[in-house]
Amino acid sequence: MAEATQTTVSRRSTRLFVKDQDSAEVGTAGIAYESRYGSSSDEKEKEKEKERPARETGPPSGNVDARLVPIVDLGIDLSGMFPTTAEDMGKQVTKSIQAAKASNKSKVDGRPVNFGIVLPDMIYRSSFPMTEDFQYLGTLGLKTIVSLVDKDFPADFKAFMKANGIRHCVIEMQGTKKVQIPDAVMNSIMDVVLNKENHPLLIHCNHGKHRTGCAAAVIRHIAGWNVDQIVQEYQGFAEPKIRECDIKYITEYKVSKLVDFFSRKIRTRRSSVLTSSRMQKLLVASAAAVAVWIATGLLWGERVL
Repeated sequence: MAEATQTTVSRRSTRLFVKDQDSAEVGTAGIAYESRYGSSSDEKEKEKEKERPARETGPPSGNVDARLVPIVDLGIDLSGMFPTTAEDMGKQVTKSIQAAKASNKSKVDGRPVNFGIVLPDMIYRSSFPMTEDFQYLGTLGLKTIVSLVDKDFPADFKAFMKANGIRHCVIEMQGTKKVQIPDAVMNSIMDVVLNKENHPLLIHCNHGKHRTGCAAAVIRHIAGWNVDQIVQEYQGFAEPKIRECDIKYITEYKVSKLVDFFSRKIRTRRSSVLTSSRMQKLLVASAAAVAVWIATGLLWGERVL
């Protein structure tokens, strides 16, 4: 089934909803826009390998070398986002899993509950940000906040985003134990999260465990982590409420779905550009024909006179 392949995030705040996978075709189906937040900071920053076959399911080898680590090719710019050597990958995996297991279930140092770093200086994760979290979050230089829950957002949360010129994307994901995550929803999340123009970015749900955990797991799939490592990180943040449905989703997730999504998006964009170019040429040709017709008419009129 075709999935939503175009999610436009404004330079300010955008609120978007992906409610029905069946309505998600190439284009902007299922996306709505709301009031936009902005500040002076907005003016400062205007900036094929399908699924990697048979990932190992065991822990990383202790004999880590500096060979290149192949990242899944989605056809978009991911340069600088992921470790490119096995040594750096091993360090990231170890550090991230340890951090997940030690993740705080209560507030520490002004951070939101279940705060974590997905990609340093680029992508962060947490529970729903509260008023007392804003001071710390303000130090991250966030450009975008992605909310995986749809609710009446508190006035102070909106004020924080407005004051800091943060774009707000709302991509509604139902609780994972209620319904399986539609591909259209996850694709829309990745469309925003993997766009480097939106970084630094914070992604959150209510508790920072299940919805956020599944989204972070997809990012780990793209980075080339093996399934055991991805599940370990998920479990660290989800404790003590680990959901088997989430582990099933993480274990069975196919990055090829995301590859197909971005491939269709790129083809659609190219087709649109080509169509626009053809229309421009047609308009120019039509204008030239009209000009010739008018000139001929004037010349003929002068001869008659």
